[in-house]
Amino acid sequence: MRHLLPSHPVPEHRYIERVLRHSPDSLVRLIAATSPGLPAVRDLGKRDLGPYGPWALQDVAWVSLALGSDARPAASSNDLAEIVGLYLALDDPITRDPDDGLRLERLLQRVTHQQGGLQESDYAQLSRSVALLQQTPHPDGLEVIRPGWNHELLGCSLTDYVGLAELVWACATHHPDPRRRGRFAVEWYPARDYVEFDHLRSPAQVKAVLRRHFATTKLRLRTTFPADADPLVRRYTHNPLRPRPLVSGMPGGYLVPVPAAVLGKATPLGLYYTGGDNNSERGKAFTRDVGHLFERYVGRQLALLTDAEVHPEVEYKLPKKQKGKSVDWIVVFPDLVLLVEVKSTRPGEALRLGAEDFTTILEGQFRKAFKQVDNSADRIRSGAHPKFDHIPRDRPMVGMVVTAEQFHQINTPEHRSQLPPTSVPVTVTSVQELEYAVTITGTSLADVLRASAAGGGAALRPLFQDHKFLDHNAVLQQGWSAIPFSRPRGPVGGPAR
Repeated sequence: MRHLLPSHPVPEHRYIERVLRHSPDSLVRLIAATSPGLPAVRDLGKRDLGPYGPWALQDVAWVSLALGSDARPAASSNDLAEIVGLYLALDDPITRDPDDGLRLERLLQRVTHQQGGLQESDYAQLSRSVALLQQTPHPDGLEVIRPGWNHELLGCSLTDYVGLAELVWACATHHPDPRRRGRFAVEWYPARDYVEFDHLRSPAQVKAVLRRHFATTKLRLRTTFPADADPLVRRYTHNPLRPRPLVSGMPGGYLVPVPAAVLGKATPLGLYYTGGDNNSERGKAFTRDVGHLFERYVGRQLALLTDAEVHPEVEYKLPKKQKGKSVDWIVVFPDLVLLVEVKSTRPGEALRLGAEDFTTILEGQFRKAFKQVDNSADRIRSGAHPKFDHIPRDRPMVGMVVTAEQFHQINTPEHRSQLPPTSVPVTVTSVQELEYAVTITGTSLADVLRASAAGGGAALRPLFQDHKFLDHNAVLQQGWSAIPFSRPRGPVGGPAR
């Protein structure tokens, strides 16, 4: 089928009007039937996704379920193609932004943060959830993530929760009966196979977890639709079908418009938002606990390097009985010292939407981390603090800030110019990149870090193409092996399926 896009920006009201010409029952069922046959976003080099990006289908489903009427006519495949074409041509702030040199960067912030998470490996993300929250040794002083936290928060064990997301995704995308794809019913799953789970033992228990965390209704979507949202950016904002990707209240079990969103519930980001309600003290405590665990998790990844010594944070004395701390990890290679500061921060909505002051937001989020790298480098060079005597002073130093989620384009020259200046080159690296980087083989990661430093702190991923890596990351592999229904392992830097 040939897909023609409108030649001019489409106002949102025209797009919504086109969606509402059809009943939600027919249109969303059509989306659910279409999604399983589409390639993963990261596989676009192998197969053509066409206009049917999961972000587009999810928005169409959201608008239809929240605003549509079942009295409308049914939708056809041609109707869906036309609607998605309108979505892709929707007007954007770029048509109104001042030409200040950052207009394109603002658009890229919106697009990459909307689509970037769907390009990551499911294998790595699901494995990381278990490796981070369950298998990383818990430091003293955690407030919420204590024995039994997962049953209290999730209603089951963490591994069962991840396994349940896998089960729903697999049924919605690969059910032997094509008529059942795009849907999920607990009754389809034989009770005898519940042995795969650790603690979930009955359909009633599974339904309870799905209702609590995965399912939504048309009524809920209708009552929460943002009537006053900015029409230029509404599609980039929070879509309630992401945190609740199953639609109940329809015949034949749950409808699953975009199955990829089901797996998103079990990723570290999905779990972060499930437990991290910033409107409650408990939610804030949960996010603090995740931050402490993330720091230790990064240390576990760095420990996979075979040609380096990894040292933890150094605490030292300052005048007036005060204390100072170094970066979280110091990695000593034979010919290089890497200073690693860990930040569990995530891009906020203003940054994801490409706000006019997004460069100021970036600078504020990374100012403290960059300063910590600089201070640690100064302490090591000075030789004035005996607590740093185990760190060589005769080697070049580079810095790395490891983030829990990707900050897209942050290492480009346009963005780097807005970040705090440092005396040593600093690169910002997502944990996804780090998990891949530590499996480098045939050479030292120090070689890649020097190349990054030569580029003023260039991103690591583009520098990987000339190097070889192990097929698996041992920390991720351990996490994966604990998940019910775990499949043969996918490469750490590539797709799991």
